[in-house]
Formats: sequence, C-alpha cells, structure tokens
Amino acid sequence: MLVGPAAATLNVGGWRLCDGAADPRVGAEAPDAALVAITPGAPSPTRVRALADVPCLPVLALAPDDWIERHDWRALGYDAAVPAEALPEALADALADWHRDATLATLDRLEASFGAAEVAALVERFGVMLTAARDEHDLAALADMAHRVAGIAGTLGFAALGRLWLRFSEGETGLADSARRAAAHAIETIARRG
Repeated sequence: MLVGPAAATLNVGGWRLCDGAADPRVGAEAPDAALVAITPGAPSPTRVRALADVPCLPVLALAPDDWIERHDWRALGYDAAVPAEALPEALADALADWHRDATLATLDRLEASFGAAEVAALVERFGVMLTAARDEHDLAALADMAHRVAGIAGTLGFAALGRLWLRFSEGETGLADSARRAAAHAIETIARRG
C-alpha cells in the first residue's frame, strides 16, 4: 500500500491505491488506481496492470516536471502524469477523472430527471458502443466511432473517457490505447452499477 501524505489524503475519499512498484494489490481487492514513482527500475504500466490483474487499471506516473515534459507518458502506457513536487492536490485532481462514484452519481441524477428506464436504455446502448470501441483495432474505424463516444461519455459523466475520445476524434491517434483503456474502465463502471 502506498504510504505518505498523498495516500492518506486520498484514502479518506475512499480510494484503494497501490504503489505499482511494490504491491499492485490492496489486500484481496483490486486497487482503484496505481501510482508509479518514475525511478530506475520502476515497473511499466503494463506490468502493473498484469500483476494487479486489472487490464484497465488507471496507472499514474509520479515524476519530476522535466520528465513529464520530455516524455510521451501516454504512449508509455500511463493514464496521467503528476509532478511529484505537487502532491497531494495534483494527484487528487488527476484521479478525479477515474473515480467511479462521481460517474455513478451523475447517472443517478440523470435517472431522477429523465426516468430509470430511459437512462438504463441509453447506458446499455453506450456499453455496447464502448465494447465495440475497446475491441476495434482499425484506426479508421475507431475514428468513425470517436466523436459519438465522446459526446455520449460527456453526457453520462465519464469525463476522462469523453476528453480522450474527443482528442482521438480530432486526430490524436496516438491516444488509441489510452482511449481503449478508458472505454474498458467505463464498461466496468457500468457493470458495477448493475
């Protein structure tokens, strides 16, 4: 388990965090996110996800500003990069996009406004769309889906997902893997809602 002021602050908010370099599990449960301090020998995000047995686990790099500026951290497999000097506030901000409770609360508000059946049908269709996007590897086909995914994601409260797919729709094809992981994370969030 990650120790220190960042973890203490975020655990209050209900996050199960792990130090990706030490132990990718939090007890018997999968973590909500992994934090990897960028040091020699730090595990790759792919390795952290494999050890945690959570393919869509958000993995955040904790790194010096100059590392963040010099590296394409998304291409390396990270979902966010946070300046180590800016903890814990920057870490809390980076993790906010991946917090399932906020998304579920948005869906509850939509149900209260538009009705459970209508929102359930929309979420079900969105889940089918996300599954197709997650499994699609043809960049041209993904580009055709991207703007629709982004629009619906924003409406339903999947902030990180919406931003990633919007950027992909605008030509940032290097974000394909990140966008697919965000889609898988959203699919799991929908499944947890039941």
